[in-house]
Amino acid sequence: MHATLNLLPDTATSPPSDQPPPSDRAAPGVRRRRVQVVIMTGLVVFWALSGVLLGLGLLGVVLLGALLLGAFHILIRRRPLGVLLLRDTTSFAHGWAGKLLVAAVLVAVPVAMVMTSVGGGRYGRYADDSWKALLVLVVLAGSYAVSRRLVLTVLIAAVSLAVVSWALSPDLAVARTGDPAVLAHLDQQARKGWLASNHAVAVAEIDLDAAQPVRLAGIGADDTTPMEVGSMTKAMTGLVIADAVRRGEVRMDAPVTTYLSQLEGSPAGTATLQELVTHTAGYAEFGAATFRRAAWMAPLGRNFFTADSAQITEETRNQTLKGRGRYAYSTLGSAVAGQAVAAAAHLSYPELMRTRLFEPLGMSDTAIQVGPALVAGGRSESGLPVQPWVMDAYAPGAAAVSTTRDLAKLATALLDGTAPGMDALEPITATDQSNSRIGSFWHTSTWVTGQTITHHAGQTSGYAAYLGLDRPRHKAVIVLSDIANDGSDLGGQLLVDRR
Repeated sequence: MHATLNLLPDTATSPPSDQPPPSDRAAPGVRRRRVQVVIMTGLVVFWALSGVLLGLGLLGVVLLGALLLGAFHILIRRRPLGVLLLRDTTSFAHGWAGKLLVAAVLVAVPVAMVMTSVGGGRYGRYADDSWKALLVLVVLAGSYAVSRRLVLTVLIAAVSLAVVSWALSPDLAVARTGDPAVLAHLDQQARKGWLASNHAVAVAEIDLDAAQPVRLAGIGADDTTPMEVGSMTKAMTGLVIADAVRRGEVRMDAPVTTYLSQLEGSPAGTATLQELVTHTAGYAEFGAATFRRAAWMAPLGRNFFTADSAQITEETRNQTLKGRGRYAYSTLGSAVAGQAVAAAAHLSYPELMRTRLFEPLGMSDTAIQVGPALVAGGRSESGLPVQPWVMDAYAPGAAAVSTTRDLAKLATALLDGTAPGMDALEPITATDQSNSRIGSFWHTSTWVTGQTITHHAGQTSGYAAYLGLDRPRHKAVIVLSDIANDGSDLGGQLLVDRR
């Protein structure tokens, strides 16, 4: 009994000398977890910006995320990779920091993909492949709800995206028609990779000094295949505006309210026609309501340019003209300019273009798509089927449908100086690029090849177009594609090779 009494105080008051206090044991673990959270946060931020920083495609962003997480787990947390296949709540997501990380990753993936999809682009590029982000968001949510495994979820999303992208990816058509010389030029560009992400392509090459001035050919399309020409409509509108100036119907220095009284009392109404045709009026690319429609309709391949005259009037009146005097591409501004000239001529916009440009040049297969669709739906660059752009009030910005045969007639008239509104081609102010100036919607650029090219490209959700004029050499190239890629890439290469 005395021995027991003697042992109890020794046990209670004499802890082993080699065991640190509990607070000392916890400190290193807390610091380690904090360092891991900081490192992982940095990786998530880098991942979210990887599309911009590294130029990765959408699939690359997703796969990079899985690789970064695996590397973090092995190298920083020093755990076996197999642990990542355990439920997150039993591993790294047991605490609040891990749960926050899971939420951040599930949100960061589609956000980064949307940023990559809609970032960049100019001169009216409306290709929108953010449908991929929508697909990944659905797969991420569904997979994680079932598995509660982050890495497995990200890998499932990446594989799903890869399979769908592969299934939809466009392939170049096989059928070839038209001029053998042009087809040989296209084969040459195909070997260089300039026909990648194309399906049906129609091309016209014009050389007024050649024995055969116009040569037409196509792959999967021919010179009579109608396609949307997108923002090339602006260039056509610019010709008609310049012609209306010659007729004395409008003045370039007049405020737009002179012709559209519904804009009176608004800042937007004080913009002149010259500011509108040179994209220096300070208008946004398109109105707020149209932008909101685009946010959810474009990823689904649906037409979002459906504003009528009342809607576009409201969108225009809400413009604050921020940045007035500086070049900023605006489809809204071009639409207002076209509608203003139509009002001054007492014609609807489609009638204005038909009677002042299309019929005089014999462009019988060219029209403004404002009623029933004139073409079948095209596809985005990633292959998503999309609706044709049947427009209303925005028609002067992108509603024309044409063929390479008709556009060759236009290019020929522009090269020989017989087209209506030739003054539209003369550059009058600077753009946002040092080698380029703009006239009435027409851009004139000096290339490193020494060529001076007057041009305009176009793109809708499902089509692409390009018309480039080498006026000093009396040459032109036209490209139409049923995929919403950048038609100016192929067109520019053909112009360089024809110099």
